[in-house]
Amino acid sequence: MFKYKGVNLIKTVYRPYVPLISSLFIKGFSNKKSWQEFTGLNYQLRDLLEIDGVYYYPDYHLSGFSGEVVKRIFSSKEHFLRLKKVTLAKEKKLLLKNQEKNLRDFFKDFLAYQPALAIYHICDDLIEDKVRSALLEKVSKNEADRLMSLLNLPIKPNLDYLMKRWFLKSKNVDLFIKKYSWTFSRYGEHRFLNRQEALGLLAEWRQDKSLIGVDKNRAATKKAISQAKKILQKKAYYVDIMQFFIYYRTHRTDIMNKVFFSYYDQLVLFANKLGLSHEELLLCSYDELVSGNIPGKKILQARKAGSVVCFSHGQTDIVTGARINYFRKLCLQKEKLDSIGGRVAFPGIISGVVRVIKNRSDFHKFKNKEILVSSMTTPSMVPIMKKAAAFITDEGGITCHAAILAREMKKPCIIGTKVATKALKDGDLVEVDADKGVVRIIK
Repeated sequence: MFKYKGVNLIKTVYRPYVPLISSLFIKGFSNKKSWQEFTGLNYQLRDLLEIDGVYYYPDYHLSGFSGEVVKRIFSSKEHFLRLKKVTLAKEKKLLLKNQEKNLRDFFKDFLAYQPALAIYHICDDLIEDKVRSALLEKVSKNEADRLMSLLNLPIKPNLDYLMKRWFLKSKNVDLFIKKYSWTFSRYGEHRFLNRQEALGLLAEWRQDKSLIGVDKNRAATKKAISQAKKILQKKAYYVDIMQFFIYYRTHRTDIMNKVFFSYYDQLVLFANKLGLSHEELLLCSYDELVSGNIPGKKILQARKAGSVVCFSHGQTDIVTGARINYFRKLCLQKEKLDSIGGRVAFPGIISGVVRVIKNRSDFHKFKNKEILVSSMTTPSMVPIMKKAAAFITDEGGITCHAAILAREMKKPCIIGTKVATKALKDGDLVEVDADKGVVRIIK
């Protein structure tokens, strides 16, 4: 945590989004009306920094506001159902694409959806604690732990799982490329898979026995849901809250990637009208596009080399050049650590050699039984996750991808360390104590 202009900012997630998308996040987060629609609370985010793809949120957002949201939705089933209804309605409107919906309408719907990006990310731990506490009032600690380990898996399958099942059943390569290439284009990218890549995925998924394991795990989770609801009685809806949040955390990012991919042609046409390439358009902010105050080529080129999106006290600035170093120094971790801590996603103790994975270009380096260290995990990382002995991430809560996969694969996993990718280096020998949530650096 560090302070910027009087506000405490906390490291959260690594998402290397282009400036346009980052600025859309900020614009949506700063709209009081949208937060009111989703939560019924009077709220507005006024501070956020994105530095080298890492997002730093204010403590009033991560602790104060998240607590208010959880308090409200657990106070009555109606409040939770309202949040769920609004979320799904905004999603449906965002996904709706027809001839009458232009780029301006798309941006409008995208902005209105943004509270979903935050709400289903900041409440994980509080929700788990709330459900666990309710169970402990009725059953033993061992029984509560057993139920929670099963409830942490979403019963509703995510889009990645549905995609794999569809492809394995249909084997239609051309339709798969057309229908699902968006899942492999993230953070503003736009690229269709080629046939060789698609056939490679099909061959890989045919050998993936973990897909069968997912079905078995979901059957156990379904049984645990029924048992937990019977135990909680009037508070049975607590389980529904937890399940929806676990499912929607991954789902909401899938939705945003999917819609940006689908509007690529319209974005290209808009860029051409402005005398820009698609890449240059993505380097502009939303306000710049709306106002027509388009930066010059030199500024856009500087942003391509690196930028910091600074949102402070309601004002947005995209910083480039030497000024970036000021912000990097603010968040720099200087202390040398011999251990780091995080939250247990799946228990177990194992020692091994670290491999830090920053992006896809690192995948080929990963070897069997290494310890996977990453800011977060994504569906594209599943092949190397199968090889890994354990997972360690900077970010995440009970609903994150790494936590869900760790439970499915039954591999030790520690999430939310904040500093793993900076404190650990390739070749480090570590002990992952996922019983206590501690990673010890041996050498």
